Amino acid sequence: MLRKIFAKALGISSSPADSGVRGGKTTEFLWEWGPSTVRKLVFFLAFALAGVGLVAVPAPSAQAAPIAWSYFGTTGGTLVRVLDSTVQSDMTAQSVVFGGSKSSSSKNSTAAAEVGALASVGAIETTTSGNVSSLTGTTLRSWARTAHVSLLDGLITADAVETTITTTGRPDGSATSTANSRLANIKIAGIELPLNIPKNYQVTIPGIATVTMNYSLHGRIDELVGTIGWALGVHLLKARADYPAGAAVLINPVNQYLAESDPSNTATLAGNAYGTRVRADVGDEVKVVSDPTAHVGTPIGSSNGRTITNSTLSSRVSGLLTTGIIQSTTTSTKDAFGNAEIINTNRTAGLNVLNGLIKADAVKVTATSRLVSGTWTHSEKLELVNLVVAGQSIPIDVGPNTVINVADLGTVSINVQQASFNGLYRTGIIGVRIVLDTARAGLPVGAVVELGVANTYIAPPVAG
Repeated sequence: MLRKIFAKALGISSSPADSGVRGGKTTEFLWEWGPSTVRKLVFFLAFALAGVGLVAVPAPSAQAAPIAWSYFGTTGGTLVRVLDSTVQSDMTAQSVVFGGSKSSSSKNSTAAAEVGALASVGAIETTTSGNVSSLTGTTLRSWARTAHVSLLDGLITADAVETTITTTGRPDGSATSTANSRLANIKIAGIELPLNIPKNYQVTIPGIATVTMNYSLHGRIDELVGTIGWALGVHLLKARADYPAGAAVLINPVNQYLAESDPSNTATLAGNAYGTRVRADVGDEVKVVSDPTAHVGTPIGSSNGRTITNSTLSSRVSGLLTTGIIQSTTTSTKDAFGNAEIINTNRTAGLNVLNGLIKADAVKVTATSRLVSGTWTHSEKLELVNLVVAGQSIPIDVGPNTVINVADLGTVSINVQQASFNGLYRTGIIGVRIVLDTARAGLPVGAVVELGVANTYIAPPVAG
């Protein structure tokens, strides 16, 4: 049964976040996971599904030099997957980190989330960090707290669930993990549960679902170490509402991976795409009201030509905006000669901002960047379906960096494009960008709303 739950939960569907500017400084991207490591990651997941004795395995005792680790970690509030189906809702309130020689951290939150008849939860908070030390090694830490959990129309409830998972790779090549979830006032209809839920506890609601609690799995394949876990996992035994048998929903899903670094003189890649983001700048502080939705990041070592996808069924920021399906993709390649290509896209459907003041059936953006024999080319493309701004229909061929001033709202920029080189080839596009000049929907003057975003970054190889 757990194999089926893993099969729904462990697709490599999203990649590192924050591939841009954080705190006014360009983030250093050192995640050099090439094709061989990606293949081993896939093998690790297959190994996990097979349930073959995954435990912490020490590396060989003799090491010629201290081991350096690359890291990738994601933490979320909810995750829904349906195998061989388009129905899915990727991590809500997702926080993501990745890197190599530098520490980094990420956090996210949302007021509430709901996925059809499967899950309804209250406030979600997540944090993910990667801490690098020459003395103790590299540690990934994930923390998630989800309040007011109700699954399967109340068959499973909890006041709150809190998950903490860490994975550490040490300079001697060994690796360990710790994991625990606390489930406050957890109740499952018709089933008596222990006061303190043991690790990897499982029960079955007859004819309805299998439920796993306080779950984690840790293992190692060669130079790749991985830990996955969640507070609550539900696997449907029969169809429910719009979800077929086999659908899985996880609460507080965590994925953590460490890989022995594989330095390279090839180009370094980064980039991202997402559907919506809301920010409110007040003085010197930046308040993130709604973090990127359906966020996908470009692996620095490239995706080896694979298309990585992150999607969600809908998004809502109370009083401000709603959307339908959001889907982001990234596809990238690079070779040993310094050539590279990145194609990042986002498509957001059913946009409605401020009760129809701005609305669209769909907005799609594509950012493409290529470095071939030292020559860089790029393109930015916007595709619109019925975009309307303050009653004005916007043509599908609207020019780059079109600006509309809307009374009692602010500045609405459409098809915002930028491309630059300052040691780093960078290109990006924002479908619609709103800067408020009037306080609206609880946001202050100067708040920024982004709708449909894609960015790419290529750092050329260092000569010599």
